[in-house]
Amino acid sequence: MRKKRYGIECELGTIETKTHKGYSEEKAYDSGEELFEPCASREKFKSNRFKELAMEFSTDMSDRKATSRLNRIRHESEGIKSTTYRNTVEREGKSIQECIERKSEEALQAHGFTAEGELSENVDFKAEESKRIEIEAIGTAMTELNIKQCNPSDYESPEACINISADDVFVKRQTETRPRNEDDEQPKRVSNTVIHVENSIGKYHLNASSLFGALKMLLGFLLCNDSLKKQLVFFTDGARDIHNEINRIFGFANYKIILDWYHLEKKCKELLSMALKGRDIRNEFLAELTPCLWFGNMDGAIRLLQNISPQKVKNHDKITELIGYFERVRGYVPHKH
Repeated sequence: MRKKRYGIECELGTIETKTHKGYSEEKAYDSGEELFEPCASREKFKSNRFKELAMEFSTDMSDRKATSRLNRIRHESEGIKSTTYRNTVEREGKSIQECIERKSEEALQAHGFTAEGELSENVDFKAEESKRIEIEAIGTAMTELNIKQCNPSDYESPEACINISADDVFVKRQTETRPRNEDDEQPKRVSNTVIHVENSIGKYHLNASSLFGALKMLLGFLLCNDSLKKQLVFFTDGARDIHNEINRIFGFANYKIILDWYHLEKKCKELLSMALKGRDIRNEFLAELTPCLWFGNMDGAIRLLQNISPQKVKNHDKITELIGYFERVRGYVPHKH
């Protein structure tokens, strides 16, 4: 019988116990593998509560700060090292991501989609029928409310639609090594695509290293929750790559893309700051432009830009650029009556 120490990192601190390995003629019994979860020779087992804390701290603080916080609440003077903490979080996050991606791909295959997220020709989700039923319901509600001269397709039923926001997010990369040669340094920022899904029942977040990976994961998520026949409302910025990928993957579904107000307003402020002479002139012009954009009157917004006094302009190219932007995204700005 051979004894061996078995370390456990848990919410209460570090605990050490002993495992036993016994030999017989037929086979060996090792409680470190049969009773406890197998670990590497110098590795300690991480409890679920410990990993929950580690993952929670990793969302808004550096590895060193998270390690210090974790050791403090566990009353550990030495405790876990920052390198061990980082490896634990990365391994756990990778495991979670792989599980989500695997489940998403299984849903795609089970419902007749390819690995690239393309719908097989012999599968019909009847998106047009779903859209027709929804428009009829909205039209009925508009009649009851005596709303006239409105297009029902410009509106959504809260109970029958899913709101989806998608955007690329750049986060600061935590440096693993500090080489003397600056050319050998890692990129300072990491790009991820984050998708937020919400309906009347609840909300969910998806994250992937690429736009395609995130949208394919979203497709699998919607299939798993039997939500693909509802109207999908995507809120995005004006990036062509996001719009093109949504159109390619969800072209068969009942969906629409809306340029969200935050990005539309931000784009206007940025270009007008470079186009007009001073903050006061810019803000005065924005006060006229904003109502047109809010009500989806893109023709009116373009006329305002075309008729602006030359004396107020310092860079005409930026005015032209903003007009071109409005022309390109007009189909994604809802027209409110």
